[in-house]
Amino acid sequence: MIDVLSDVFALTYEPAPNLLLGRWLRDVADHSLYPPQEEFLSAALHHNRCRFWLLDLCTQREFSPLLLSWLQSLLAQQVVSVLGSPVFVACVADERHRSEIESIGTETLLRQQAQHEFYPYFFSDEAAARGWLADSQDHQHQPPRRV
Repeated sequence: MIDVLSDVFALTYEPAPNLLLGRWLRDVADHSLYPPQEEFLSAALHHNRCRFWLLDLCTQREFSPLLLSWLQSLLAQQVVSVLGSPVFVACVADERHRSEIESIGTETLLRQQAQHEFYPYFFSDEAAARGWLADSQDHQHQPPRRV
């Protein structure tokens, strides 16, 4: 089932590999690039607390620094506390975005988030991203913390 969250973003749950797949339908400006976090988390909760996400950014001509802010705010919203840990996010980006992805800022973000068992990683190939998510499903699941 495909849920279109906006005219630029669609979200699909694939039960066999147990992953949420978010795709941008076209190139968009920064201000409308990222889906509402509440809807994304709601979909993850609805699908058995799905902790394996694939985000396809290939339609975007430019790599937006807002992606890093969006990932940081997901962690700030306590995604791991809501879904359990760890949470794996495979971001598929075009090869032309490599220099931005390999920047110090991105590397710092990845290290900081790994400390909280929130693992966003970047790939230039969807098959590799799916393979990483499949391998990650063997990682021991820990239920959400009780608050």
